[in-house]
Amino acid sequence: MNNKDAKRREMILKGDLMKTILIICLPLALYQFFNSFYSLIDQVICAQISTDAQNAVASISQIKGAIQAFGGGVAAGGGVLVARLYGGGRVKDAQGASSNLLVLSIIVSVILILILVPLAVPIMKLARVAEESIAIGKGYFRLQMLELSLVTINSVFIGLEKAKGNSKIILKLNLLVLGIKLALTCLFIFGFKWLDIVFVELATILSQLTLTGIGIYYMFSKKNIIRLSFKQMIPKKEFILPILKLSIPIFLGKFVMSMGKVVVNAMCGEFWNAATNGLIVGTLSVSNNMCGLITSPTNTFEEGESSIVSQNLGNRNIKRAVRAFLKTLIAVSIVSFVGYFLMRVVFINQLVGLFTSADSKSEMYKEMVKEIFVWDSLSIPSLGVTAAVLGLLYGFGQTKLSMILNLSRIGSRIIILLIFHSQFPNMSPTLCAGLSMGISNCIILLVSVAFLVVFLIRIKKKGFNGMYLSDLEPEMTELNFD
Repeated sequence: MNNKDAKRREMILKGDLMKTILIICLPLALYQFFNSFYSLIDQVICAQISTDAQNAVASISQIKGAIQAFGGGVAAGGGVLVARLYGGGRVKDAQGASSNLLVLSIIVSVILILILVPLAVPIMKLARVAEESIAIGKGYFRLQMLELSLVTINSVFIGLEKAKGNSKIILKLNLLVLGIKLALTCLFIFGFKWLDIVFVELATILSQLTLTGIGIYYMFSKKNIIRLSFKQMIPKKEFILPILKLSIPIFLGKFVMSMGKVVVNAMCGEFWNAATNGLIVGTLSVSNNMCGLITSPTNTFEEGESSIVSQNLGNRNIKRAVRAFLKTLIAVSIVSFVGYFLMRVVFINQLVGLFTSADSKSEMYKEMVKEIFVWDSLSIPSLGVTAAVLGLLYGFGQTKLSMILNLSRIGSRIIILLIFHSQFPNMSPTLCAGLSMGISNCIILLVSVAFLVVFLIRIKKKGFNGMYLSDLEPEMTELNFD
């Protein structure tokens, strides 16, 4: 067995919890920060091509986020199962579940390509992307669907490393991918002067392909404690069914939440495209991606926490699993509120200034983004707390509750937007859209706290899988390779 894997497992099951959370979650948060920055690179560079090109990339990014939920959901659900098996010392079962998880991800990848590549233009029209942006962005969108097939496979590799608590390798490899992406994008756009957003996406595909190659090599390596094997990749219901049971609510929740953003953007496009020169959808997406510089890293606390909770439940230590949540809540709340202050107060003008170009639309675009972001930024502290709650629910396998939580978030946003549009017809489009986001983000904070209280009361009274909070903490289960 890899000695580092043994030490990480012991740290998760017996070590200082706050230290464990920070060691696992901070590299994941840095990885996601760079990943969010990675998404913004396309928009910033495309802003140098033209505002229409930047608007196309921003508009498409929301559609991509909805579709990406499928692969991400499968990886997240599979990761929870693998972490629980690994925490319980069941190495062979963890290897079998991991192998079956890769098979599922490949199936999802093929389906995404076969369905979505031919339907690029209809999907963009349904999302109310402006005609100018469709003309510029349809080739870019098709390439993004190819990229998502690679991202789905990469998500499995990343999910399995999270399940073991090995977050440092995720950070290192994604910094490598980011470097390749930046170098190729600058070479294509500024070196060769290929001023077409298709080449921006081509750079992304090549960088993701690098990670896919490394990930496949590492997943099958003999040094990997939960290494995959072709023999174990034959689908087995004892692995596939639990993965699907955990994954389906996760990806439905993530998909509906992401698709809800697309629907809200489409509604705003329907209401105000004419009044904003077709820029409203793109500015909404830019504001959302700006918030993502903080909310995406804090969401990784949810993923790291769920691995810690799952491993401890596998070790039948429910008390430590709940303590892991409380420690995560403290850490993520501090990061979220500091991030909100920096984004909303200190760096707002500099961030908005990134999304400008030399054409006549740029100043209007910048002001629209700023007005939306003032309210949209309330998502930073509210989603930070929600991430800690979701990490607890994922770790306990309560993925249906997490799905309901995500549904309530987007449902409230749509309802509030409709109310503002119908009752306040003279309100500016950006203020109306921004307020609907800000209020819905506050609502989701209240709903998540309510869910948390109900869940904690339930496990205190009824326990979980035969475990009770009053139980004495057990010793660490030894690994079983049979």
